[in-house]
Amino acid sequence: MNKIFTVIFAVALVSIITISGTATASAKGNQKQPIDISATLFVTGISDPETNPNSGWSTIESETLVGGLVTVNAGPAILGTTVISAQQSSHEQFTSDFLPAANVKKGKSKGTFYLTSYLGGDPLVVGKYSIKVSSIPGCQIWGDGKWKSKAKNSIIDGHGKITVCTNFVPAYGTFVSQVTVTGNAALVD
Repeated sequence: MNKIFTVIFAVALVSIITISGTATASAKGNQKQPIDISATLFVTGISDPETNPNSGWSTIESETLVGGLVTVNAGPAILGTTVISAQQSSHEQFTSDFLPAANVKKGKSKGTFYLTSYLGGDPLVVGKYSIKVSSIPGCQIWGDGKWKSKAKNSIIDGHGKITVCTNFVPAYGTFVSQVTVTGNAALVD
């Protein structure tokens, strides 16, 4: 539960965009376009955090994040018909052992995000991301990092920036992340 914060950020970060495709897929030349998408993710599973009591650093080997439909502010409209989920790991230092009330001092998360036509469906997009985490006013966990996808694995070839704001929401009993992904990408042929 203590590491759920970090997981949500990284996932939320949602290393957005890599689809399972064919090995011969290619991008449409230099026709990259700006991309700006956002989503909300919920931490639904987390491995027991391993915490070093001397340093206060905690490691979470596996965090599962699940969300709803992706909102497309710019970029391929097809992404707006997809549901997002993520799997990540994190290494963070918190302000207290009671995670629901703790902020992240510093750390990092990395993971894989998936876009599917329905929750549990075959991946349409599979992407990688990595983020540095800390906290800012309004975000117990604030993440800022990069995402990348390649045409041979995705319907999208591109890269960009990912930001995540994660907070514990008592009504849901878990951490909830607001993720934004920006950058440039081209649809795969």
